[in-house]
Amino acid sequence: MVDGKYLYCVKEGSKNHRFSDAGLFGKQAYIITYKDISAVVSNIPFKEMQPDVENLTAHQRVIEESRSLGTTLPVRFGIMFKTDDGVKKMLVKSYADLKSKIVKLRDKDEFGVKIIMDKSDLKKISLIQHDNQDIEKIKKEILLAGEGTSYFLKMKLDEAIKNQTYKKIDQISGQIHNEITKASEDKCLLKSDFDEIILNASYLVDRDQSTKFHQKIDNLKKKYESAGFIFHLSGPWAPYSFC
Repeated sequence: MVDGKYLYCVKEGSKNHRFSDAGLFGKQAYIITYKDISAVVSNIPFKEMQPDVENLTAHQRVIEESRSLGTTLPVRFGIMFKTDDGVKKMLVKSYADLKSKIVKLRDKDEFGVKIIMDKSDLKKISLIQHDNQDIEKIKKEILLAGEGTSYFLKMKLDEAIKNQTYKKIDQISGQIHNEITKASEDKCLLKSDFDEIILNASYLVDRDQSTKFHQKIDNLKKKYESAGFIFHLSGPWAPYSFC
């Protein structure tokens, strides 16, 4: 099978570097340069790549090694070219855009924040206050209602409290996101595949402000974890969400 050129990332600088044999299929990565930027590639069979754990891990390893050398723009998994010349043409064509992104992302890292809440037991959420007028109205109706009507009003009350609680959760997650944004250079809201994840976001953080960012996360944890908000912080990563 003919080999192709698998692209891991684009990095600042043109100085050659001997990468470890840590890329896909154990192939050693190398650089293709244009002016003052370089593409990091390796020779692998020219075919569609499967995003399994082993391949994704190898992809990430090369990017992390590149990050140790300088500002790195990660490329999504699975991008290949037929020849070195094809990679070089990409660098030439996209040079202005790539250079601009390198300048923007220099000395910055990406951190991921997920906030998880078990919505199956809303009674644990101690910060939620049910002072909604509709809820109060239903409570008063229950006091005056007969046994049969009271049963259905209680069901209506439970549904109203649940809906109001969800609205409050969304409001609090928005407040948390805004607070974290104040300690970062940029932010990116990400899709959540599970209802329990009430915030899934990436934040671009200047390395000089990393301590401030972590302190912000710690303060928010202390404020909200007792109410059932579970924080998960990951990173630092290459700035995948901001390239």
